[in-house]
Amino acid sequence: MESNLLCYDESHDGRVQLQNEVDSSQFNEERITEMKTMLRTMANTEKQTKLMHQSLPLHMRRRAMTYNPKRLPRKFRAIHLAQFNKSGLPEKKKRPSRKYRRKANVLLKEYERRKKTNVWLETHIWHAKRFHMLTKWGYKIPYTATAKSYRACYRATAKHCLLQDISYYGCIEIQGEESLLRSKLKEFCSEKVGLTIAAKAFLNGRRSGYIWLYEKNQYPFQCIGRVRFVWKANDAREKRTLWIFAHPIFYSKLVKHLVDAFDLKNTVFTPMDMNEPETTADTIPPRMVRTPKYVNNSLGVVILELKDTLNYFRLTGPLSHVTLSKALNIYPVSNASQSSHWYSDWIQCPINKRTAIEQLAFWDKVKHVTSTGEFGPGVVIGLVVEDPRLNRPNKRTKALPPTLVVPQHSFPDCTTQTALSPLWDSTIRDRIVKEMQTTHELNQLREKQCLVPGEKCAFENSIQPIPLLLIQNTGSQDGEFKRLGYGTGWDLIAPAGYGLALWQTLIIWGAKPAGLKEFDMQALEAGTDANMIPDTVLGQNEADFEYNKKLEKYFSRPHNRRVNYKKLAIASPFRSLWSQLVSEWNASKNSKFYVLRDQESLNKIHLSLDRKYNIKSVDLPPVCLVPVYLTIKTRGNPGDNALICLPHRQDFRQNKSQTQINDNGPVLVEPLRKDPFQKERHQLRKMHLRQLKRLRKRRIREKKNRQRKQPGTLVRIAKPQNRNLIQEQLAKMKELWLPAVPETIRNQCSRECFGYVTRTSFSLIEGKVTAVGYVTSRGLEKLFRICTKGSFKVLIRGTKTRCYRFATLKVRLE
Repeated sequence: MESNLLCYDESHDGRVQLQNEVDSSQFNEERITEMKTMLRTMANTEKQTKLMHQSLPLHMRRRAMTYNPKRLPRKFRAIHLAQFNKSGLPEKKKRPSRKYRRKANVLLKEYERRKKTNVWLETHIWHAKRFHMLTKWGYKIPYTATAKSYRACYRATAKHCLLQDISYYGCIEIQGEESLLRSKLKEFCSEKVGLTIAAKAFLNGRRSGYIWLYEKNQYPFQCIGRVRFVWKANDAREKRTLWIFAHPIFYSKLVKHLVDAFDLKNTVFTPMDMNEPETTADTIPPRMVRTPKYVNNSLGVVILELKDTLNYFRLTGPLSHVTLSKALNIYPVSNASQSSHWYSDWIQCPINKRTAIEQLAFWDKVKHVTSTGEFGPGVVIGLVVEDPRLNRPNKRTKALPPTLVVPQHSFPDCTTQTALSPLWDSTIRDRIVKEMQTTHELNQLREKQCLVPGEKCAFENSIQPIPLLLIQNTGSQDGEFKRLGYGTGWDLIAPAGYGLALWQTLIIWGAKPAGLKEFDMQALEAGTDANMIPDTVLGQNEADFEYNKKLEKYFSRPHNRRVNYKKLAIASPFRSLWSQLVSEWNASKNSKFYVLRDQESLNKIHLSLDRKYNIKSVDLPPVCLVPVYLTIKTRGNPGDNALICLPHRQDFRQNKSQTQINDNGPVLVEPLRKDPFQKERHQLRKMHLRQLKRLRKRRIREKKNRQRKQPGTLVRIAKPQNRNLIQEQLAKMKELWLPAVPETIRNQCSRECFGYVTRTSFSLIEGKVTAVGYVTSRGLEKLFRICTKGSFKVLIRGTKTRCYRFATLKVRLE
C-alpha cells in the first residue's frame, strides 16, 4: 500500500521517497560482521585482556582516556574506573595551580631542594631574573646580564661604579700567637714576590694586602694561588686573628696545608644557634651555617672555615666611595639605649664606645672624598651602619660627588680604632642573623606606624645595625702601563643575612651590577690575568675545562667540517703545552716550570725593554715563564691560545714597507702544509665502515636463520656489541687528527714559538686589541738578540689563521 505522506525532500520539490518495506536478507548480510564480533567476544570472556578504553572503536579512542575517565562515553566510565581501581594504580592528582606553586613557603622549599647540588649566593634570586646563571666551582654564579651591558660595565669601571658579588670567595680565620703565625705562614710565601703576610705594614690591621701562596717551602714551584688577607686590628699582640680570602678552587687545598702546617685536629661541626625566621615571598632565610673548626691546644692555634658565612661585594670605579657614603648611614651611639639588640651590649664596653665615636668622626671627614684613590693602598675601615633597607631613595638615583669641595681640614689618618669592627666576633655575627627582621616584618610595621609616606618611623631607631668592613683596592699605579687609578674601589664585607638588602641598596644608589664576564673584562683592561695562570691550581683547572669543552665540540663535527690544524701547522690549538715548550727551549726532559714573580727580576726586564739595562745581567732561570702584555699593531684579533713567535729580520723590513704605504695586511702568511695522516685516516674510516657493515649483515643473517627455524614467532637478537670497537676507532682518529703529545711545539711553524696568549680582547681603554700571555725566558733572551734597535716586537698568530701580525711587548709587573 502506497503512502500519500511526503518525505522531507518531496516537500522541497525533491524526488526521493521513503521505502515502505525492508529487505531482511540484505539487512542480515550487512549485520553479519557485527554479530560475529559479538559472538567471538562472548565466547572468550575469560581470556579477554583489553581494558574498556581499549575495546572502543578507533574513532572513539582518545589519548587522554587512560587518566581522564571523562573522555569515555558516560555508560563506560563506571567499568573503566572499576578496572583501574582493581589494578591498584594510584589516583592521578591534579597538578597544583601556579598560584599555589608560587606561594612563599612552597617556593622556599623548592629553593632549598635546588641548593643541595650547587650553593646559591644570597643575591641569587635577584640575579636569576636578570642574569645568565653559570654553574661553576660548586656555585651558581651570575655570568652576564641578559641585556647588552658590556660597554656600560666598562664605563662604570672607568667613570662611575661597578658592583659585583664575589661571595663565593671563602674566608679562613686563623687565631694564635703572632710570632707563631708569622713563622709558620712565612713558609708559604716569599719576600722576593713582595710584602708577605708577616710584613709590618699589615700587622697592625690598618692595611690589607694580596700575596701569592705556595706549598710549604716549595717556592717558586707549586703555586697554590693569589689570596687576600687582613689582620684584625688589636693592640694586644699576644693573640692575633687573621682572615684569608681564597678562591673556591683551591680553598680546600689551602685549608689542608694550613692544618698540616700547624698540626691541627678537626672538631665536631658547630651549627650556628639560630631560629628560623618567618618565611616570606621576598626573602630567603639564611641557611644553617656550619663552621668547621681545627684546634691545636698545645700551640693555641685555631682555624675556622668561614666559607659561605660572609657576604663579599666589590665596588670598582671612581664613584665607589660616593656610592658607599650615600648608601651607608653610621648608626648613632645614642640609639643603643632604645633597643635590646647586640649593639646595646657591645657598646657598654668603654673601648668599643670610644671606637664607635672615633669611627663616626673619621667617616664624617672622609665621606665627601671624591675618589677612592685618595686613601692609602689597602686601607681597612670598620663601620657600624644602619639597616640598609632604611636608607633608600624613592627611585634609583645616581650618587654624585659634590660639585665644589672646600677642604676645611687635612686628610685624617687611619688608626687602629678606625680599622676595628664587631664583624670579627663570631658571637655577634650569630646574633645578627638570629635577630634580623625580615622585609615583610618591616613593611608591616610601616603600615601600622607610618603616618606620612616616606617619612622616618619611630620603630626604625630600634632596628639592629650591621657591622661592615671596608677594604680599599688600589687600582693602577703605573700611568705608563695603564690609565692611572683604573680599577680603584672598595671591597665590602658584610655578615650573613644582609646580602640582598645591602645589594639592592647599593644598586638603587646608582651602582651598576655585573657578573663573572665583566670580572674577566676588568682584568684584561687592567692588563692582568684573572684565571688562566699556568702554574696555579685555578689556571690548570680552567685550562683543562676549556680544553675538554673545545675538544668535544671539535670532534662532534663531521670529519669534512673540521679545521685541519695539520695543514695550518698548529700543534695544539685548544691548550697551551707549557711543560713541553719549556723543555724544548732548554733541550732537556725536565717538565717543571713556574711563572716568574720575582719583583727584582721583573723590574730589570722592564728596564731592559726600555734599553736601560742589559738582559744578560738579569740571569733569568731557564724554567720560568715571563708574564707579558701585548698590543696588536694592526687589525685582527688572534683569539685565545694564540702563538707568540720570534720574528726574522726580513719580517721587520716587510713591516716597514707596509707601514709606508698604509697596508694593514699580515706581515707573513704561513704556507699551507700537507697532512701526513690524511690517507691513513681515510683508509681507517673506510675499513671501519666496512667492518660495521659486515657485522650488521651477520646479525641480519642470524635473524633470518632463526626465523626459518621458528616460523610464526617474533625473533629478537642481542644488540650489537660494537661499543669497544667504536671507542678504539675514535681514539685512533683523535690521535691522527690532534695527537696528545705533538712532535714539537717550538718549531711547529715557520717561526719559532716561544710563548702563548691566554686571553685576548679589544681594549676599550687603548682602542686596540690587547692580550696577556707568557713567554719562555730563553725565548725572551733570543728576542733581545733579534731586536737590536727600536721597540721590542713579536709575531702573533691565531690558531685558525695562517696570518702573522706584529705586536709590541711589555712585562707585567705586580
